[in-house]
Amino acid sequence: MSIPSPPAAPSLGSLLILAFVQGVTEFLPVSSDGHLVLAAAWLRTEGPRLAIEVALHIGTLAAVVLVYRRDLGEILRRFLRGDAREVGLLVLGSIPVAAVGLGLKSLFERLSESVPAAALGLLVTAVFLLVGERARRRNVQGSVERVLGWRDALWIGCFQALAPLPGVSRSGTTIVTALVRGVPTEQAARFSFLLSVPAVAGAVLLEVPHLVREGGFGLDLLVAVLAAFAIGVCALRFLLTYLGRGAFLWCAFYCAALGAIALLLGPSPFA
Repeated sequence: MSIPSPPAAPSLGSLLILAFVQGVTEFLPVSSDGHLVLAAAWLRTEGPRLAIEVALHIGTLAAVVLVYRRDLGEILRRFLRGDAREVGLLVLGSIPVAAVGLGLKSLFERLSESVPAAALGLLVTAVFLLVGERARRRNVQGSVERVLGWRDALWIGCFQALAPLPGVSRSGTTIVTALVRGVPTEQAARFSFLLSVPAVAGAVLLEVPHLVREGGFGLDLLVAVLAAFAIGVCALRFLLTYLGRGAFLWCAFYCAALGAIALLLGPSPFA
């Protein structure tokens, strides 16, 4: 009885396409995971798909650290001086996704290869973004200054727990939750992206052993991770510039259209 050989590693070209998709969509509220599921299926990418996705997240995690390096440094300095408020908010906001991610890890792994699940998740994201745009405009009209508090962090964390579902945007759900609670746009975006650091770092730590076992590390994947980092820096700065100019509305239309197309075309439209 012959033993089946493991799937071949994806080509550098496929990895660079996935890196481009990850870099552009990680920070725009359109769900990088959903796009990676669709791209990998339509490209017929072989190999340890989930582990490759997590590896690409290393690149965009580094992009957050670069763009918010001063904020992260200031948070650390305050913490060392005894002011643990912001660290506490980030920890509180991270607990729900950690609990859900660990408890339902096998489910999320199965869904990570499902095109219909990603398509439905994109439609859910579109609804979130429409709600978020309405809340953003209401907050601008109200012009009420407030500081993000403990209840805000918990609510944001609870909705971030939806992020492991393919197609559901982590940045979209967290920023929208903050906006609905009346948090100013800039503050909502800042907390959302800082909150991504422990969330993504935790996912990376869980999947790196799997990536090593599958032999996923290599020069091609390293190049893809670096590409995701460079593109991610540009995408994050773009979103921070245009978030207050109706970006949510256009992203909502895009997610709705892509989700509908994915449902109609199915897993392999280019077969």
